[in-house]
This record gives sequence, C-alpha cells and structure tokens, in this order.
Amino acid sequence: MLERGAIMAKTTKKTENKFTKSQVLESKKFTNKDLINAILEDGRMYTLKEVEKIINNYLKRKVK
Repeated sequence: MLERGAIMAKTTKKTENKFTKSQVLESKKFTNKDLINAILEDGRMYTLKEVEKIINNYLKRKVK
C-alpha cells in the first residue's frame, strides 16, 4: 500500500517561473549585472536554474 504523499509527489508536476532578461537584471539574486546583460538574449524567457547554468558554463569555459 502506497502512502498518500508518495502518490501526490508522482502526479504533481511543478512548473518553474520564467523571467525575461530585464527581470533577471533587476533581481537581487544575481549581482554580476554586466555578465548577465552580455550573455542572456533579449526576448527570451529563462528559469532561475537556466540562468545559473548559463552563468556557470560561461565562467567555466576555457580561454582561447
């Protein structure tokens, strides 16, 4: 017999909020505004996880 919470966890799908580049720039979560302005695209929506991943990938890239 499954617990009620286990069933709810499987059937509930949480959607993440998406934000525009300008909304991300206005947020207090991210402090490097120049970097965000340079690497995010205008007119596209991003989740906070996507923004973090894009920033981390940019900072970890190899310098040519």
